Amino acid sequence: MRLKIDLHIHTTGSNDGFIEPEQLPFIVKERGLDGVAITNHDVFTEVAASGVIVIPGIEVSTREGHIIGLGVSGPIAGGRPADETISMIHRAEGVAIIPHPFDPLSPCVNPSKLRSEPEAIEVINSDALFFRLSTKLAMRAAERLRLPMVAGSDSHIPETVGDAYTLIDSESEKVQDILNAIRTGSVQPVGGPTSLSKKLLKLGRTIRSL
Repeated sequence: MRLKIDLHIHTTGSNDGFIEPEQLPFIVKERGLDGVAITNHDVFTEVAASGVIVIPGIEVSTREGHIIGLGVSGPIAGGRPADETISMIHRAEGVAIIPHPFDPLSPCVNPSKLRSEPEAIEVINSDALFFRLSTKLAMRAAERLRLPMVAGSDSHIPETVGDAYTLIDSESEKVQDILNAIRTGSVQPVGGPTSLSKKLLKLGRTIRSL
C-alpha cells in the first residue's frame, strides 16, 4: 500500500511547536495525508491519534547538527557526535534521517562526513530558506551516497503540515512496516516550499510566545 506521510513535524511537546496533538487527526485528514512523524526537538513525545498514523520520533541536536530518529520508544541524548547519535538511534531500533542538510538557517549535518550510515536524507524540507538550492544539493548528496530520499514539512504550526511529505510503499500501516520501507528505499519525496505568508504566521506565533 502507498502511504502519504509527513515525516517531520513539531507539536507543542517541543518548545517551538504550536500543533496540539489532539488536532492531528483533523489536520492529517484535511491535508489528504495518511499520517505524520512527530520529531520534537530533543524531546520524545508519545501521541495516540485515532484513525491516522503517528510515527514516534525525535529530532536530536548533535554536535554537528540535527538528526531525526524515527521509531524510537524514548529520548535520545543530545550533545553527542552525529555518528554516535546515529548508532544510538540504531540501537533503539530506529531509523536515522539527516534533515535539512543544506539549509543555512538550520543546524546541519553534512552527510558526506559521516562514518555511520543513516537510513535516508531529507531532500525536501518545506521550511528551508533557499528551498530550490538546498533541495538540489540534498538530492545530489543522496544520489552520491546511494541513500533513500524522503521529505517533510518541518511544520511548527498546523497550517504547514503536508507542505511536503513522503510517499511510502509499505506492506501495512504498522509503524514497523513503514520503517522497513524507509530502510529499503521504498520511498519518494514530494512537496514544495512553505509560502511566505505561512512563514510570517509562524514567526508571529513564535514572537507572541516569548
